Amino acid sequence: MKEKNKTQPWFKKPRTKKTFKIVKKFLGYFFTILGSAILLYAICAFLLSRIGVAGKIDKKGPIEIYIMQSGVHTDFVLPARNHIKDWNRDFPIENTAFKDSTSTLLSVGWGDKEFYMNTPEWSDLTFKNAISIPFGIGPSAIHAIYYQKLPVDRLKVKLRLSERQYKKLVHYIENTLIYEDQKTKLLEPTMAGVVHGNDAFYAAKGSYNMFKTCNTWINNGLKECEQKASYWTPFPGGLFYQYDK
Repeated sequence: MKEKNKTQPWFKKPRTKKTFKIVKKFLGYFFTILGSAILLYAICAFLLSRIGVAGKIDKKGPIEIYIMQSGVHTDFVLPARNHIKDWNRDFPIENTAFKDSTSTLLSVGWGDKEFYMNTPEWSDLTFKNAISIPFGIGPSAIHAIYYQKLPVDRLKVKLRLSERQYKKLVHYIENTLIYEDQKTKLLEPTMAGVVHGNDAFYAAKGSYNMFKTCNTWINNGLKECEQKASYWTPFPGGLFYQYDK
């Protein structure tokens, strides 16, 4: 009878090479799927943003508005007040530091509340905010800015609306806001530099995500007031492409 090998260790050595191969294979699959998803998203964003939705253009429309680009963000620029809507009721000038009642224009944009409140500059972007934005984890906000005249350093498109079309746009913006006792809900910034004196933030409906961005919100607003728009666009390029910009 053969004797057992008494030198055999009583424990098994860890299979580090096999574990490393499994992890490496998993990461390979993960980054391949992630890269494919990003590529597919970019292709869809480009193609669908180039498909136009026709509007009912009224070159003699009495109400003048703009869409205005600021980096990767787009806003509506509206009359601060006219016979149809006085925006001071929803965005009180008293909520701004300047309290400039002579302002004649108002820009309105929609976006992620946490990004607005905590990211005055791109250098202030945190990992938490960067992760939450694409997946619509947090609430949203409306950024309202009063102007005496249009900024000259930004890409803009002028649109002329009929009174009926403008009423549709007003309703679209009002329907995005959250009201409490018939008043909008002011949001107080948590960081210095978030507001600049002529602006304020207000609670809004919906959640910002990779499929519904600030530019998607503008695009849907253009459709609502019967203006040219993209079929779908998460980026400003699709919006301005429809107006040959």
